[in-house]
Amino acid sequence: MELHDPYRAPATFPTPPALPRAVPDAGAYAQPISDAAAYYSPSSMKMVTLSLTTLGLYPVYWFWRNWQAIKRETGGTQWPWARALFSPLWAYLCFSQLRDAASNRRRDLAFAPGLLALTYFLLNLASRLPNAGWLLALFAFVPLLPVNSLLRRYHQDERVDMAQMDRFSALHILVTVVGGLFLLLLFIVMAMNPEVSR
Repeated sequence: MELHDPYRAPATFPTPPALPRAVPDAGAYAQPISDAAAYYSPSSMKMVTLSLTTLGLYPVYWFWRNWQAIKRETGGTQWPWARALFSPLWAYLCFSQLRDAASNRRRDLAFAPGLLALTYFLLNLASRLPNAGWLLALFAFVPLLPVNSLLRRYHQDERVDMAQMDRFSALHILVTVVGGLFLLLLFIVMAMNPEVSR
């Protein structure tokens, strides 16, 4: 009969119990960052800079990009280029549809779309004012800023990567430099010769 030696190592080690499985973090299921923005909303600095240096052409581009997005989302038959070209007439509808799209995230527009559209229309008409009054038309982009800000907040909620929209490309930098110099030269000529502004 063999005696049991308490100091001898056992022939096999017992298998340790399985550790409980870790509960996955809630952040693991978070929506990945999307780089395909539904609407066009560049940074405010880019909007202001390019609107001024293109003498009001950049807001037309802003409308065109957003009308394209609206058409893609709604499946409508509108012509984005025509609505952008005649943006003072279509601004109210554009602002309303963009506000409705962002309201799904409980975001609200700071001003009524009708007020913003009317301001945009009047600022565009200011280009026909006598003397230096036409300079008011340079600020036609101002009513677009609250709508653009709403879209940016909407994109942040949707985790949309806006880096591409905010980036100044080489063309943007060229337009900013050339347009800025032209605008500066225009102001210098107007200051030196008041007859030009009449």
